[in-house]
Amino acid sequence: MNQIVEQIDLSETDLFKRIENTGLKKLHIQQKFPQVFDFLAYSKHEESTEVKEIIKQKVEPIYNQSAKQLYENIDFSKFREGIDIEKAIEILHWTMFGFGEKGLSQISSFEDIGEFGEQFLEEWKRYSKILKYSFYK
Repeated sequence: MNQIVEQIDLSETDLFKRIENTGLKKLHIQQKFPQVFDFLAYSKHEESTEVKEIIKQKVEPIYNQSAKQLYENIDFSKFREGIDIEKAIEILHWTMFGFGEKGLSQISSFEDIGEFGEQFLEEWKRYSKILKYSFYK
């Protein structure tokens, strides 16, 4: 996760391009370290209260920091006039989360991410195009 956060290109001010670039970097890291992402995916389903709390303390700050960086230095002037930017970002965030959950349900391990990951990114681009059309000038 830290590698993904470190590689976010903060000079890219277009929100949709930044999300796409981040997704590509994440895919490459997932291909390189599939067991780490398998562990993170399985940790979401942990039943033990004690272990859940440890995971929450260790993993949530990383997710929160990466989400914060994802939206840093964005050119919000690209959004249409009258669009509530906070709500638009929340819709985008929900869409990304739901889309990610859909992908997780379709693979058994990140070791199999290769071709599936490329197709998954292409599908995300189609969703992104709709959202961009909805929110941008």
